[in-house]
Amino acid sequence: MRRLARAAAYRPAWSRGGVRALGPDEDAFTLVAAVVEATGAVDPSAPRTIRLLGDAADVADDDLRAFVGASAEPIRSDGGAADFRSAVASSASGEDGSELVVVASVGGVGGRPAGAVALWFVPGAGPAAPSSTSGDGEDALGGAVRYLSGLPDGSTVWVGPWDDPDGNGRPAGDWDPAASAPSSVSEGAYVPRPRYLESRASRWRFVAERCGACGTLTFPARGRCRACGHGDSLVAEPLSRDGGICVAVTVIGKGGQPTEFDPQVEATGPYAVALVELVPGVRATLSVADQSPESLGIGDRVATQLRRLYAVDGAWRYGRKAVPFRTGGAATRPSASPAPTGPRSTPRRSGGRGRTARRLA
Repeated sequence: MRRLARAAAYRPAWSRGGVRALGPDEDAFTLVAAVVEATGAVDPSAPRTIRLLGDAADVADDDLRAFVGASAEPIRSDGGAADFRSAVASSASGEDGSELVVVASVGGVGGRPAGAVALWFVPGAGPAAPSSTSGDGEDALGGAVRYLSGLPDGSTVWVGPWDDPDGNGRPAGDWDPAASAPSSVSEGAYVPRPRYLESRASRWRFVAERCGACGTLTFPARGRCRACGHGDSLVAEPLSRDGGICVAVTVIGKGGQPTEFDPQVEATGPYAVALVELVPGVRATLSVADQSPESLGIGDRVATQLRRLYAVDGAWRYGRKAVPFRTGGAATRPSASPAPTGPRSTPRRSGGRGRTARRLA
């Protein structure tokens, strides 16, 4: 038998028509990534099997394996609450390896909210997983959220603004991420596809390499030390994905964005870009999501999530973005964000296309 190691639930920060809706940089893959990461089931603890239900079934194998960090076997189902109950029972009754059950809904149809749930089952003795109490007419996500409400305290991580009513999210307007056609034109943000694929696992999971010869930390991982050039004594070292410090920030105004971001700016207006120190000596440049561009200041703590960046070469490019840092432990719905730490500074705005201005601490 397997025991339930951890469960996680995610809800977007945006609303449309009184229910939670995807933001302009979210889709089924980013929903799955948010809850899988929150369970801790990412390399080196990657599961053997991932059961994908609802809109999670649309996630590509290649993207899923690159994010999780292992060649996990996906099992897909488009069903509702009954299929969720079956997936939980199958994962809980196994013995070898670990398994994930992941449910996602991009929302929209019939006023359904967007969100995702993941349950991570691992070998070993422990409390038996409770039976699902969802009704047969309930969709998979609704059944999964109801299931989490019956779990013991401390077993669930609630990611996102669960303390706010559905209608209180940022207005999503008429933006429809699923209808955005990938562009074949690029100006300013283009990275060749081979280079993007080479570093995506490191960038998606924030994994660096520590050189055994000189001790230098290289990020993103390159298979070779950036200081001494050695490639035979590198050790993977995960970086913190939450709690980084903003050391510089700029707001990209309309007309200042690379063309890849034209649809986003037309739909939601200016966006911010922040230089974030992940650990001492390692910084990353991240777009800012789920908050007004002017709300982030130097010295603020940020969390990060995998989101869509832009579409090019007929496909979406993904990367981590800075999102509001929230407190709240397992099995507690997070309350208001903590007071900012460190000095604040008003971000500068960018004027012409492709230019950015930085204010350093």
